[in-house]
Amino acid sequence: MKTEGHAFLESIAGFPTNKFKVRFSMISTRLELGAALKARELSLLYEAAFLATLCNISFNGLGGCGGEIKPDREVVRTMLEREFMAARARLWSCSGLKQLSATLRGSIERIFLSVQVSEENLG
Repeated sequence: MKTEGHAFLESIAGFPTNKFKVRFSMISTRLELGAALKARELSLLYEAAFLATLCNISFNGLGGCGGEIKPDREVVRTMLEREFMAARARLWSCSGLKQLSATLRGSIERIFLSVQVSEENLG
């Protein structure tokens, strides 16, 4: 049976030029999140995952500055971090996420929501 979650994942997979959307849809489908979560919950996961990706890019100098982290962009990095934390909090407050197994929640956290700063960028 096709759920609204499945429909959501199929709709974002239809953007072949947007690699993030396609990757998100493929991984979510593999984890069977379309059956476990509503479209709104998947949308919240997508938002949080996208912001996590932006944080990783920003915090580790992976943007368009040749690997350099510019101090004058700290306001942007702080804003991204706050938006990510708020999106993650909205996501984890959803009833569908709370009903998932601890193993699946851990996979979601590790695959989609992990933000890390490389050692050379600490400090």
